Amino acid sequence: MQAILDRMVPSLRDLLDKGVFTESEVTSIVERRRDSEYLLRRRVARAPDYARYIEAEKNLEKLRMLRNKKVVARKIAEERENHEKNGGKENEPIKRGTSSSFGDAHIVQHIHLLYVRAKRKWKHDLKWHIQHAEFAKDAKSHAMLSKIYAEALQLHPRNAALWIESAKHEYFGYVVSETNSGLSGGGAIKNARVLLQRGLRVNPTAKELWLQSFCLELHYIQKLRGRRELLQLRLKLSQKDEEFVDEEEEEFNKEAMESFYEDAKLPRIIYKNAIKSIPSDVNFRLRFKDQCKLFPQTQNVVQEIMVSVENDFGNVEEAWIARASYGVENEGENTGGFLKSSSGSTVGSKRKHEGIDNDKDIMALALLEEATESLQTSKMFIESISFARSYIQKICEDNDTESMDESAMQHVGKIVSFLKKTVKKAEKIDAMSPTLALDCTNVLLELGAPADAVEFITAMTDDNKECNRSAMCWLRRAEVSARLTGNLRSACKILRKAMKIIPLHQVGHREIVSKLFLNLLLLSTTKKSSAIEKEISSLYQKVILLCHQRHSDDFEGTVTVPALSLAYMQVVSSRGNHQGMRKIYDQLLFSSNYTKTSDKTEAEIIDMRTFFEQCISSEQIVKKSGLHDKKSQRRTLIRLHDAAFEFFMNTGYNGIANTFFRKKHEIAM
Repeated sequence: MQAILDRMVPSLRDLLDKGVFTESEVTSIVERRRDSEYLLRRRVARAPDYARYIEAEKNLEKLRMLRNKKVVARKIAEERENHEKNGGKENEPIKRGTSSSFGDAHIVQHIHLLYVRAKRKWKHDLKWHIQHAEFAKDAKSHAMLSKIYAEALQLHPRNAALWIESAKHEYFGYVVSETNSGLSGGGAIKNARVLLQRGLRVNPTAKELWLQSFCLELHYIQKLRGRRELLQLRLKLSQKDEEFVDEEEEEFNKEAMESFYEDAKLPRIIYKNAIKSIPSDVNFRLRFKDQCKLFPQTQNVVQEIMVSVENDFGNVEEAWIARASYGVENEGENTGGFLKSSSGSTVGSKRKHEGIDNDKDIMALALLEEATESLQTSKMFIESISFARSYIQKICEDNDTESMDESAMQHVGKIVSFLKKTVKKAEKIDAMSPTLALDCTNVLLELGAPADAVEFITAMTDDNKECNRSAMCWLRRAEVSARLTGNLRSACKILRKAMKIIPLHQVGHREIVSKLFLNLLLLSTTKKSSAIEKEISSLYQKVILLCHQRHSDDFEGTVTVPALSLAYMQVVSSRGNHQGMRKIYDQLLFSSNYTKTSDKTEAEIIDMRTFFEQCISSEQIVKKSGLHDKKSQRRTLIRLHDAAFEFFMNTGYNGIANTFFRKKHEIAM
């Protein structure tokens, strides 16, 4: 350890002589390093000791850089002043010596040494290799970075991210030139290829390695294309003064080079090898298509990808949607004939689909119509409907809805016709799912056919087993029925039926109860009925009983228990029934387990705060009226404040809890 400290002396002496650190600071640095070195030599090494030592050295390097800038600025000012004193001219350049010395690199080298020692202790801990690489990037130690990646890959050959980072450094980073001792630009395509090929040899099913190898070749083609354009520009400038230029030869060379780039042979070979290693993943192939979008003039490669998707994934929903999307993205362009029917002829040329002509811009819908005929699954219909709806949205975004031209209107009309036929076709399939039933209902509503929507969702909930057991379908049926008839009683009747079918323990039963409770509250505001009041009271007790059930993400706009209680309390309070209002909040706050559990959502916290404030406000109004005993009212208010304080403390909202605590003391005083 003393030998290590002795080797630091020349570098620290250099920094002291330059004025970067003072003598007392150098002494402090040596003492800190001595203490840290003793900690590193424990019988059982500890990673936090190394981490603290490295962090302290990084902070020291930041300080050295700031001090060094001041030293250099001071030295330049002194040289300029001496130059002027010696009679030098004002614009005459000043000869300056180099400001760097071996002490400047000392701290960075010491940090590298600490990382190396840590990696020797914990060879298989990838964290140290990654941290060392990040530090080398920040310190611009590019030569060291290659060694770091090489060591890491020897120990972690199965880590695809390491292979990618190493290849990225070789191609995009900075490397040491063989002819020049300084740093030169990256671009070592051979090294990058070798690294990725080795990585693929070890990890033949690593998707990211295949994708990055594919992108690397596209990057290299773009680099060659840009270099060629620059060279041609220089050649043209140099030939301006010449009388004769062989234009035919120049055009021939240009076409030959462009053909070479357009073919993209290496990316295509990589793609073919990738799908051989991973043959059954359609999303993996589509990611190659997405990568091609980032580079210009890759249409031929995309067409080859789409042809392979068509040939190998005729029974996969995502493949049909991808083909249709590609047709929309290339409207009016040559798609290479990849949009083909199952018999091999191009979609649209085989026959005219019902209501869909042979125009190129509608070919995607013809493809999806064939998909729903050949692949009658719930997912296929859901994807087709979603695609058609987004297609309409795309047309509306591209055209002003108020001044849409006739062709766009015809286009939208054809998509609407496709949606109607798809809904009719979906109604007849055996693989109906609740999600598909809801999508079809929404389509009918958007097309302005609420009666058809009610008829459809009613048939699904009555006849289809899955839809009959879906709370979302019953809620949608009640909502659409109320919208069509304008009468909440029909919706309440549907929800009562749903409560009998959907079991108490099933997800969605709570939402049905909550919706029925709110509908009955609205009915009670227009017409008072003892039967409705009794049912509301019973449903409220059920809401509190089910308060432990968590909300499902599938149900949007679910009303929380505090919000339901607040709505109920406001209806009762509007009638001047103070005892009924007090009974409501007593049931929630003091007779249930709702306030005892701490796992509350942010919406529940907000609604609960509003509920407490409303309860306190109502009790304060009663207190001011003087109709009740002031002492009992005061005890009630203190009790409410205590309940609020306890609830928000249990849920972790101490700030809100302290607010209610202060208000309680104001009342007590």
